[in-house]
Amino acid sequence: MNFTFHTPTKIIFGLNKFQEIGKIVNHLGKNCLLVTGKTSMKKYGYLDKTKKILEEFAIKTFIFDNISNDAKSSEVNLGAVICKKEKIDFIIALGGGSAIDGAKAISVAYDLENIEPFIGTELQKQKKSLPLVAIPTTAGTGSEVTKGAIITDIKKKFKSGVRGEQIFPAIAIIDPILSMTMPKEVAATTGFDAFTHLFESYLAKKSNSFTDMLSINGLKIILENLPKSLDKPSDEDLRCKVSYAALLGGINVGNASTCLPHRLQQAMGSVPSIHQPHAKGLAAIYPTWSQEVYKFRSNKIELLKKHLGEKEKENYFIEKFIDKIRVKNRLSEYNVKKDDINIFIKNISGNLENDPIEVKNEKLFEKIYLQSL
Repeated sequence: MNFTFHTPTKIIFGLNKFQEIGKIVNHLGKNCLLVTGKTSMKKYGYLDKTKKILEEFAIKTFIFDNISNDAKSSEVNLGAVICKKEKIDFIIALGGGSAIDGAKAISVAYDLENIEPFIGTELQKQKKSLPLVAIPTTAGTGSEVTKGAIITDIKKKFKSGVRGEQIFPAIAIIDPILSMTMPKEVAATTGFDAFTHLFESYLAKKSNSFTDMLSINGLKIILENLPKSLDKPSDEDLRCKVSYAALLGGINVGNASTCLPHRLQQAMGSVPSIHQPHAKGLAAIYPTWSQEVYKFRSNKIELLKKHLGEKEKENYFIEKFIDKIRVKNRLSEYNVKKDDINIFIKNISGNLENDPIEVKNEKLFEKIYLQSL
C-alpha cells in the first residue's frame, strides 16, 4: 500500500465555532479584507456579526461584497487592488463556493498584475499569497480545503480554475449552524455537489486507499442524511453530518481531484447567456456520464455499493438519489441549445486524464451533452 495525502489547511469544525473567529485569526494581522457575495451575508446578519467580532480584537475590516454567483476575473482584480491600497494582512472569505473561490483568487492576485493569464493554469511555486481564512455558509462545495479557485474570464468568456499550493486556505472554519439559513433548493444542490466530489474522487485515477476510505464514509453520510436535512433544516445533528461529509469531499478533491463531469460543467460557463447553478449542471450530466464510467470502474463501483447497501443495477442508485433530493433537470431548462455544445467542447479544460474512461474525445463529450439536453 502506497499513497500520498496532503491537506495544509488547519480545519476547525463544530457548532458555534464562528463565534471564535476573532481569537482564531488574531495572529494574522490587523488589516482584514472580508470577501463575500452581494446579498445573503447581509440579509442573514453574518456580515455585521463578523465585523463586530473582529472589531473586539482591534482588527480593521474592509468589506468587499462584490463577488457574483460565478466569481469573475474583474471582481478578483478589483479585490487585489484594494489589498494593495489598504495594505491588507489577511483575507476572510464568508459565503458559498463562489465567494470562497473569489477570495482565494484575490489572495494570489495581489502578487500578480491581473488574474486572467492564470485562469486554467497551475501557479508557479514562487508566487506569493495572502493568508486566507475560509468560512463556508453552505455545505457542499468543499472550496474551504482545496487548492483551486474557479473563475470566469469575462474577456475570453472562459471559465476554469486557478490552481496551486498557494490557493489552499490557511484556516477553514466550518460551523454547521451557518448553513441553516440556506434555502431548501440551495441545500439540495450544494449537497449534491458534495456527493459528486466524494463519488468522483473515489473513481479518479489519482485516488488511493486513504481517499477511498474518506469517500465511502462521506457517501454513506450524505446518502442517509442529506434528504432528511432538507425536511429538517434546523436539525443541528443533521446539519453537522452533511457539513462533515461535504468537508470530506473537499479534502478528497484536494488530493484525488474530480472527473469529467466537473470539466464539462465548467465549460458551460463559456456561454454567458447560460445561468445554470454548478450542481444543477452536474445533476443533468451525471446520468449519462455515470453509465459510461461504469464500463471502466464496474468492480470498484460494485464494491462501493456493497459498502453503501445499494442494490440498484450499475449506477442507477445515483439517478434515484437525484430524484429523491429533487435536483433532476435537463440542460435545455437553462436555455442550453445544440448549437452551444460545440462552444462547450472547445472550452473544456483541466485534467481530463484523471477520469477513468479510457477514450475521452469530442465524440464522448458531444454524446454526454446531447443526452443531457
